[in-house]
Amino acid sequence: MTLYKQISLALLLILSAALAGTMYLGTASLQGVYEQQLASHAQDTATSLGLTLSPHMGAGDIPMMDSIISAAFDHGDFLTIVLESTSGETLIEKSRSLNTDTVPAWFIRLLALETPTVEALVMNGWKQGGVVRITGNPAQAYVEFWNGTINILRAYMAATIILLLLALFAVRFLLRPLRQIKLQADAICNRDYVIQEKLPGTRELRSVVKAMNKLSGKVNDIFKEQSALTESLREQAYMDTLTGIGNRRYFDRILTALVEDHDQVSNGALLLLELRNLSRLNEVSGYAAGDKLLKRTADLIQSHLSQLENCYAARVSGGSFAIIAAGLSVESADSLATSLCQTLLQLRADGLVHSNDIGHIGIAMWQQGNRASDLMSEADLALRAAQASGHNTWQRHNIVAANHPDIHGAGHWRSHIQNVIDQGNIMLVSQPVFSNDVKDRKILHYEIFARIPDPGGTGISAALFMPMAERLGLASQLDKLTISTLVERIRSESSSSNIYAVNLSSTSLHDAVFTQWLCSHLARSPSIARCIMVEFPEYAAIANLQNVRSLVKRLAELGCVCGIDHFGRGFSSYGYLRSIHIRYLKIDASHVRFLDTDPDSRFFIRSLTDTMHSIDIKVIAQSVETAAQRDALANMNVDGIQGYLLAKPAELEQDNNGNICQE
Repeated sequence: MTLYKQISLALLLILSAALAGTMYLGTASLQGVYEQQLASHAQDTATSLGLTLSPHMGAGDIPMMDSIISAAFDHGDFLTIVLESTSGETLIEKSRSLNTDTVPAWFIRLLALETPTVEALVMNGWKQGGVVRITGNPAQAYVEFWNGTINILRAYMAATIILLLLALFAVRFLLRPLRQIKLQADAICNRDYVIQEKLPGTRELRSVVKAMNKLSGKVNDIFKEQSALTESLREQAYMDTLTGIGNRRYFDRILTALVEDHDQVSNGALLLLELRNLSRLNEVSGYAAGDKLLKRTADLIQSHLSQLENCYAARVSGGSFAIIAAGLSVESADSLATSLCQTLLQLRADGLVHSNDIGHIGIAMWQQGNRASDLMSEADLALRAAQASGHNTWQRHNIVAANHPDIHGAGHWRSHIQNVIDQGNIMLVSQPVFSNDVKDRKILHYEIFARIPDPGGTGISAALFMPMAERLGLASQLDKLTISTLVERIRSESSSSNIYAVNLSSTSLHDAVFTQWLCSHLARSPSIARCIMVEFPEYAAIANLQNVRSLVKRLAELGCVCGIDHFGRGFSSYGYLRSIHIRYLKIDASHVRFLDTDPDSRFFIRSLTDTMHSIDIKVIAQSVETAAQRDALANMNVDGIQGYLLAKPAELEQDNNGNICQE
């Protein structure tokens, strides 16, 4: 119960007690007044009758005395009038019953009026001739007493309600700073470290607000310090300090992770760009001129890659740069190389070189299963061929293209993928994510991977067909099919409590029509929405944080948790994680692969985990392939691990009870 409700209830109880006490005192006072009036009226009538009857008592005129008593009884409000002789003989008696039909019986029982019997002497000369006794009739008093009590109750209740409303308004006004404090506390829990600029006038609340502002600032500073430390470590280990892009170490990790690990994007292009005569420029114009040339070249490369997704640039040696373009087709790789060669001429326009012979590019196409070292050799061969073919040219090493052997061109891909969408012919496989507890390694959730059949009947990994679907504009339709299929599978479960994580493509993440469909589809089945987690790649989230923030918020309202997949490939700041309110992230394989041999990787993951835990984000290490990696992670504070060492992806099937299970 909120403090406002507690105070309101307390005020209600206090005012109710005050009303009850006031009613008690008021009714007691009225009761005394009516009892006094009854006694006084009866006594006055008795005295008057005693004086009136005295002359007739001496004469023994009973009929006259009866007439006098009858007149008093008829016009008075009495229960009984009795005239007795001195010997106790009843000479005259008049009586009537008590009639209180208009007054509730419980009221009479609760507040009974005392009706005393009074008497007066009737003289016979100088002697006592008899006694007249009168008992008052409280019927009318009860009516007036009841009406008076009701009027008092109404007045007191009206006053109580008015006072209560005024008190509640005053309490709400006084507690307004507390509501701001609550909102501030909620914001801190949601990683928004707001500061209240306006302080309340109440001294105690002012102290609380100051303390909350101090706490918010401290937590924000802690996160910034941890983030800065982790980012600094990452930059020192993997960034080329001169150009601001990746270094050779970064390049080797990304290339190895993409080419050799399971369930990564399984095809793409490697481009090697080498500047001509850098050493000569350093000798003639100085190292400062060479540094300017390298920086400008890196900027030009980055400007080209900014329009592409899942592409990474690095400086691999003195004047050599490498570009890893995951999911890039042969045609697109050729187009990128052509554009880069044309852009190299800008270096002469900027006055950084003095010849049109500026640089060359070698291309090697890769697919999953290639070795990174072989791929580098092929790209280097293509680079040497380009250097022998003229100024600012490129060459591509002629190897088997990174396309499926039975589906080569974009037209074939479009036809095949569209056929899969039309027929709903998609397969779901899942890989469990385990907790990082060696003693009790529970399954946290299952990550869902999509497969589509090929003409030979085997499944094609999403790592192969999704890049093509992205280029053909079919990725959102495939994501819809995947989610719809999973929802139907979950709906058919009878008692399973499994949680499933689904990956969204970059296209779907920023497609307003798709996100509206996703939220509406999950809103129709709230219980199913709570069984689904939505993941998206880091580069896609950074591309449009506002869209991601809105989608995560809408899904959270449905009970659906969101996370980031393949975190840590780029050099983006961690600050954006506070605003999109994800619940977990998965560390990319490029950091996990060398975990057992590289102290920097271990320190980076440990620092990253501590930073994420400070803002309530769980950390999962993916692509755990060796026992050495698993053992190294056991001593770290990560929350979960995932990889082929623990469990391979298996097709989702249903048991005889309708529950989803893994092969």
